[in-house]
Amino acid sequence: MSAFRFRKKTEYGLIMMSLLAGGEKDALVSVHQMQEYGLPRSFLVKIARDLIKAGLIMAKEGRGGGYYLRKPATSVTLRDVVEALEGPVATSACIVHGVKCPLHEKCPHRRVMQSVTEEITQILGKYRLSDFDLKKVT
Repeated sequence: MSAFRFRKKTEYGLIMMSLLAGGEKDALVSVHQMQEYGLPRSFLVKIARDLIKAGLIMAKEGRGGGYYLRKPATSVTLRDVVEALEGPVATSACIVHGVKCPLHEKCPHRRVMQSVTEEITQILGKYRLSDFDLKKVT
């Protein structure tokens, strides 16, 4: 198992966001449609709650309801989605949470880990939902 791997929640969230990005402008994608991609209904609701809270998607409840992107797919980055579901990108707790450890003042890897975190954050910010093309997959 890789240490640098998204949790299942984020993997499902990225699939969900890709489905929303692949639809027509302002088109709703239902939970049923998302389940066709293997996304569990109960987990989708939890993921959607975080994405709504982050301002990335909106929900239309009731018959004929579903989810839709709040912004154009070209303006939503992979970083936006990951941070909405995982929290701030960090390679160690002290970098993002300011956790003090006994080695804080003389930590041998803090500077390098800070650079790694910054580079990962830049890479995630480089890719947009519009870069995920479901038509090429299906």
